[in-house]
Amino acid sequence: MNTYRYTPEIIEKEKLNFSIPLYQRLFTWDTDQVKGLLFDLKNHFDSDDNSPYYLGMLSCISDENDSNSYSLIDGQQRFTVINLMAIAFLNGNYCESDNWNLFLKEGKRLHFIARSTDNEYLKNRIFRHQAQEVNEKMENGIKVITEFMINEFTSDDDRNKFSTNVFKRLSFFFSELPSSYTRNPASLNKYFEAMNATGKGLEQHEILKVELMKNQDNKDFLTRIWNTVSDMDRPVIKKNSDEPEEKYREKYESAISLCRDNKFHEALEKTENSYDAEDDSTIDSIEAKQNQFNHLDNNAENRSLISFPDFLKLVIVIHLDLKDGYSFYRKELINIFNENKNIDIPGFYNKLLFFRLLLDYYIIHKEGDETTVVHDIIYKKGKATDCLKQYQSMVYVSQTPFYNWIKPLIIKLSRQVVQDSKELLNWIKEIDNKQHPLPSNFEDMRYDNGIDRYWFWRLDYYLWEKREELFENENEREIVDDYKFRTNRSIEHLHPQHQAHNEEWQVDDIHSFGNLAMISQSFNSEQSDDPVLVKFARISEQAKNHNLQSIKLYRMYLDSNMAPTGWSKEIKDSHQNKMLELLVNSYKS
Repeated sequence: MNTYRYTPEIIEKEKLNFSIPLYQRLFTWDTDQVKGLLFDLKNHFDSDDNSPYYLGMLSCISDENDSNSYSLIDGQQRFTVINLMAIAFLNGNYCESDNWNLFLKEGKRLHFIARSTDNEYLKNRIFRHQAQEVNEKMENGIKVITEFMINEFTSDDDRNKFSTNVFKRLSFFFSELPSSYTRNPASLNKYFEAMNATGKGLEQHEILKVELMKNQDNKDFLTRIWNTVSDMDRPVIKKNSDEPEEKYREKYESAISLCRDNKFHEALEKTENSYDAEDDSTIDSIEAKQNQFNHLDNNAENRSLISFPDFLKLVIVIHLDLKDGYSFYRKELINIFNENKNIDIPGFYNKLLFFRLLLDYYIIHKEGDETTVVHDIIYKKGKATDCLKQYQSMVYVSQTPFYNWIKPLIIKLSRQVVQDSKELLNWIKEIDNKQHPLPSNFEDMRYDNGIDRYWFWRLDYYLWEKREELFENENEREIVDDYKFRTNRSIEHLHPQHQAHNEEWQVDDIHSFGNLAMISQSFNSEQSDDPVLVKFARISEQAKNHNLQSIKLYRMYLDSNMAPTGWSKEIKDSHQNKMLELLVNSYKS
């Protein structure tokens, strides 16, 4: 490979071939990214008849057995787009002679290692055959390019001219790395860290993906599993917009049942295609300043309760029956696998698929944005579904480490078929009760004794669950029914610690459980040491908007007959006794 700039024309003349390594993320460009590049190219060609358009740097490693073949280490997104352009130009007959046909080389110019479905898809598109499996991201890219050519040019002459300009002037440089890097992912990681302005290297799970694949016979199947389960921001089984909920749930139950029968190939076929299961983030590359099109991140919100590296740790713990805890989950992923060399890798991958299906189906996920997060669950079987969703929300936000309840729940789900949402709810309650036994001394449940915030979240759940019994009228029950669990971390004293505008209480009363509730830090800062009168006005507003910070706090407000002067020590004591009784009874239910 020479040091001068490369174009599609030069690549074709020098007969260069490129493969995409196993650890590279999948093609992820969306409509805006493809359009951005196309308009950038058009604007450049319209303003200048001769100069190249620089797409940036592409990093590669030479194949030791073939001097014309290279592994494309960084830049696969851009190089794939060039191939999609070639297909669209050919389909529209926007070509001079046979230039783009020669570039595509019957689908042999670009090869995806361990992604045979992508290879077959591109070949079928080149020969205009019906593809058995469609890569939706690539298909969308071809569609966007085709529509651009039709809509942005007034004649075929202009379209042919644009196509020729791309062939001859779309330019990039290659950075060639030593061939030894293909055998040493750590060296690749150092390269990315050195070359990337943000200092971001390969993620540890990307390096691990390479290490686990060594000496494996069924790389294609195992890679499909990895790619399918690694995107935690969408379910592994895709729901069609017009698909009934019941039919969608049947897909999950069928895939889970196949896993129980060790039919993992069949189960994988039930999932969303692996090539459409990656996010829009890519390893940053060195791009010319001229390159202005946007790389949008359309999956910024985090859907799953846990990250993919944590999911890998969870699966390896269960797969190898390891001891875990806080220190274990703080370990680096690579170190964990280096300490446990004798892994049944195909078995581990099978569990990745099985446990991810269980996680998707039976565990809540997040919806909304950073300011409005709600939880939902796919599994909806029986009348206790809302209780199941709320209880999971409670144990999640109460800062119980996820592995304390998700791990034993996944293990039980993998061994036993749950009958309905009530049974699953009881499983989770049993796990939670063991981890949070009822205090032997309620005097510990005081602010000045460092009360565990968990008890406020648990109490809010049982106030919600028993709202029909504990709230007198329909309006109050509807307000409580709309309660959403949030990651509140601040303890509020309804009767304030600084009592300038209130009746004087003893310190023991101020810090007692009956005078406390859990609210957000921002709301607590707003409350400060405001008098009860002001705090009640805010609670009233929350109730009006069905946006309670705390059900316990709302119960305190109602117990006072909604009058600031009603929050007395006697009412506080009565409220406290009722709340403690509710907690005690929660362990009996």
